[in-house]
Amino acid sequence: MFLKFHNDVREQHNIFAATQNDLYPLLSLAPVSAGEFRCGENYLTEREGYNCYLLLYTFGGRGKLIYHGKAFAVCPDTVMLIDCNEWQHYRTDGSLWHFRFVHFGGTAAAYLYENITAGENFVLPVRNSVSFRAALNELFSCPRIVLPQDFLKCAGALGEAFALLLDERNLAEPHVLPRARILRAKELIEKNYAKPLSLDSLAAECFLSKFYFVRLFRLHTGFSPVAYLRSFRITQAQTFLKSTDLSVEEIAERVGYEDVSAFIRAFRQVTGITPNQFRKL
Repeated sequence: MFLKFHNDVREQHNIFAATQNDLYPLLSLAPVSAGEFRCGENYLTEREGYNCYLLLYTFGGRGKLIYHGKAFAVCPDTVMLIDCNEWQHYRTDGSLWHFRFVHFGGTAAAYLYENITAGENFVLPVRNSVSFRAALNELFSCPRIVLPQDFLKCAGALGEAFALLLDERNLAEPHVLPRARILRAKELIEKNYAKPLSLDSLAAECFLSKFYFVRLFRLHTGFSPVAYLRSFRITQAQTFLKSTDLSVEEIAERVGYEDVSAFIRAFRQVTGITPNQFRKL
């Protein structure tokens, strides 16, 4: 990792680094480190090759970000969101810069970064600053992140912050982000169709309420999530029926049905015939 840092930090608070444990790789959002800085005019960070993402929220003063070959002004009530693997340079732009930062990873980190920053929106205004600051306050209420419950508490607060950012982007571009979230849900269904999948888990992965998730999914696909999952499972079952000698019971299990009777009913609902009748065609 390359790092150049000019430590003109006048005050710092709540500085902590997460101690990784068995729960860490399982979280969709996992804090790595966090802190609050009040920086003087000579503060700067230049970095590349740090394997995590950075969320930085400005309370006061101004900063300047150079990233992806462009310069961005960082003002109060804005969020700076970057991939720390890529080269970045950010510094105070004026006499003072007051911000909180969170380095984070997790299975949903890349997805959130790509969707929120789509179109190179690496610095975003936060309209609902009261709620966003409350989410940060909750995250920073842990004096350290060591125990699994600390991880869960901070991950939940970080998830709330990102849900607010998604809502902000949704207001700014009302057609782009919902489509991206539904594509994400379809991808999850198609990769995990043989596993138990619930509406709650799919909606949570897309950072949507269950009601809004179902409505968006139907709007963009013409199916409910449950109907889409059933249809995809039956499509996979048809492939097994035609290309293997597996029994109907074995195929049912492979496509996510513990009960073969439920599988046969679903197969008939989708195709109009039973699995054995389909195999004989």
